[in-house]
Amino acid sequence: MEDNHQQEPSARETGKTTRRSYIKRLGALGLGGALASAAASSSQGVGVAAAQSRGAAGGIAVSNSGTTIDDDVSHLDFGTSLSATQSDADTVRVQGDTNPNVVDVRDDLGVEPGDDDLWAAIEAHYDSFEPTDRNHCYRIPAGTWSVATDNVHFDAHEYLGIVGDPFAVLEVTDQNVDRLMTVGSLDASLPHAQRTVMRNLQIDIRGDYDTGIGRWYTYRYGHMENVSMRGRRNKLNDRYGGDRHTILVDGVRSSTTNVISCCHLNNGDTKYDRSTHVGHAIPFSSDVYNHGTNYWEGCQVSDYIDNGIYVSGDDGRNIVTGCHVRNCAGAGIRIGPNDYVQDCQITMTERPGYPWSGLWLENGGGQLVSQLLVNNQVEKNTEIVRLTQDGPARLTDVHIADEGTDGRAIRVDDNDDAPTVFDGCTITDRSSPSTSDYAVYVRSSNVTFNDCEFDIAPQSATDRHGVFVTNGGDEIDRLTLDACAIDSDGASLRFAESGVDHTVERSFFEGLVMSDPETTLSTVLWVGNRHRSETVFRGERSQWQGDFNFGFEV
Repeated sequence: MEDNHQQEPSARETGKTTRRSYIKRLGALGLGGALASAAASSSQGVGVAAAQSRGAAGGIAVSNSGTTIDDDVSHLDFGTSLSATQSDADTVRVQGDTNPNVVDVRDDLGVEPGDDDLWAAIEAHYDSFEPTDRNHCYRIPAGTWSVATDNVHFDAHEYLGIVGDPFAVLEVTDQNVDRLMTVGSLDASLPHAQRTVMRNLQIDIRGDYDTGIGRWYTYRYGHMENVSMRGRRNKLNDRYGGDRHTILVDGVRSSTTNVISCCHLNNGDTKYDRSTHVGHAIPFSSDVYNHGTNYWEGCQVSDYIDNGIYVSGDDGRNIVTGCHVRNCAGAGIRIGPNDYVQDCQITMTERPGYPWSGLWLENGGGQLVSQLLVNNQVEKNTEIVRLTQDGPARLTDVHIADEGTDGRAIRVDDNDDAPTVFDGCTITDRSSPSTSDYAVYVRSSNVTFNDCEFDIAPQSATDRHGVFVTNGGDEIDRLTLDACAIDSDGASLRFAESGVDHTVERSFFEGLVMSDPETTLSTVLWVGNRHRSETVFRGERSQWQGDFNFGFEV
């Protein structure tokens, strides 16, 4: 402590605290001008001060005890005698146990769980303030709270929080509640929803009720965390079906950031027999109004009919990480331009009743996918991974385990000019097909497979093949296979279309490699490959270069 002691020039001896140093320290606290001959010095060098009844040193004063502080005083002991003596218009009153911006719905709004309409009370309180004065967190104590008001509009605020403390259930008790809330507005004009938080809540729609949780159009920041739904949605019910979107989040500006974390929608939607799955409830989504960045973290969704995480229709960016999608029709994860999927899992153990795919890339380009695990045990009407985007895309460490029936594992049918790259991807196919088909369809040009392994061993008597290059008549160019292994009980690689500038290097083919009649493959590089079965090019080959192949001579 002595090393931190600052000596005063007038100190009588080292280690003593002088009157001057006390006055300076109290002056820094706004007390120096109010200290007048205060505190008697005891034999232990302790000064005792008492509060004045009046005084004005920043509203704080100390009484005059009639004694003088000299250089022998080591410290002052104010005890409980230091107090504020006055307040004025500029004074901010701080209470020790309350905050005027935290609204306890029971204590401050008088709402009781199970009886009163919580949503109506929050709406009335919110609407009683001007947008710039809306800076409130509505704290909902543990319990089950009734919601009987439809679609409360939280259009503009500085801050809005709706938080279970520690966790609360919002029970929908009116069939007219189609959507709990709309946050913000579609345009980016002010005033707007600046910062919005919803946390630690479960929406209970059991019984004859159905509702969407909310459509958020946020201006600066939105955060939804640990929000779930209890009960199965019934969007198409003609009496009480609710909003199509369960959770929709759009940032209305390019600088907007939203975080949707650990939200679970695992009870699904009720399936209706229709010609299409479109029109059922959508669980997680953003749409054309999203221009910001959405982080979807650790979310789960199961048994929905109209997609799982559906974020492909906007020009913002969606980053989907650590999410798990189970048994959804449409597409489990459906992404658009510049979106990113990382460390996610797609599981199919029950047929959803409509065609499905696990991952779908569409609209624009720049999509990135890494460390995706797909586990399928049901029939495929189409394909597990579908690429129809208009620009470049890269998929890294995508692993597909298929024990279902029919359909395909991967179909690439995207823009011919932009590159699509699969890097370190695997297919372990133990399906039981009823018709002969291929695991991988390449229907567009400029597709690359690097260090990929396709292990195809069907469990039925029907053949299952490897990679099929076909689009129904047009040329397909610039296919690259580099350091790949394709093991199938039928054809490993088949060219059904003419094309130029293919590159096949350092790859293993356990099955047949072939081209169809009336095809022409030109300017092809074929180097260092191992052919374990027949190689039969029935069409023409022109300007091939290659060497160091095993089982095939160029």
